[in-house]
Parts: sequence; structure tokens; C-alpha cells
Amino acid sequence: MHPQGEPLADSGFEIGKDGAGLIVVGYDGTGPSRNALAYAAGLARRDHAGLLIAFVESLTSATLWFYAGAPFVPDPAGDLAEDLREELRGLAVPWQFVAMRGDAIRALESLADASMADAIVVGRSRSMWHSVAVGLARRSRRTVLIVP
Repeated sequence: MHPQGEPLADSGFEIGKDGAGLIVVGYDGTGPSRNALAYAAGLARRDHAGLLIAFVESLTSATLWFYAGAPFVPDPAGDLAEDLREELRGLAVPWQFVAMRGDAIRALESLADASMADAIVVGRSRSMWHSVAVGLARRSRRTVLIVP
């Protein structure tokens, strides 16, 4: 994991708390993930919560295989972190960016478990067959918000 952004304060996890303390957001720079981030940022601002923004690179992605063995491998997570700094500048919400590799559904759920997040927010997937959003909604033990 590559943490970026402002340090998150202790989320103060408590049972029965009104509102969210920490929200995990799946982010890959696409339009739906940008919408999910905007929605989650609004929720976090209203609930005085933190954002944990996660980029998950699939180990089976074509990009990873294309660059296997290449002397220079682009860092999409680093580029996204820079974009986020610009996009979230002035946002009065503590946030942190992490980059992970693996299955997006498992990675986001594990991250939410480890950080005791109250919700996971993701953008709508284009394909119903390989939908991270639908997989999370079926598997997760916490609230999953799917933003169009």
C-alpha cells in the first residue's frame, strides 16, 4: 500500500454512532469513480468523517501483462494520487489514498474491515458480469453505495 494525502484522525469507532466515521471509496479515475468520490466527499463533510480512497489494480489486468519484463512500468496509482491532490485541494475532509493489487471486491472489503469503515462507495460498473459494485453489494457486511 502507498499512503498519500492527509493523515486520518482516529475514526473513533463506536457502535450506534450517528453517521459515518470513515468511508472507503473505490477510485480508478473513470467518470463513475469520480462521481463516487464526489458523493462520498459530500457524505464525509456532512458527517465529519474521513475518506479512505483506494485504487485497486487487478493482477490479471492487460496493462500488468503488457508491461511484464519492461524496463519502465508506468505507475497509474502515482498519477491518480497526484490528480487527487489537485481535485481534493481545499476539501475540509481528512483523506488518505492507498494503492493495492488484487481482486477489487476482496481488496475493498478487506480494507474496509481493517479500517473499520462504515461504508464503501463505488461507481457503477459498465458490465453487469464483472461488476465490482454488484459483487460488493452481495458480499459486503457493511453499507455499499453505488453511484451512477
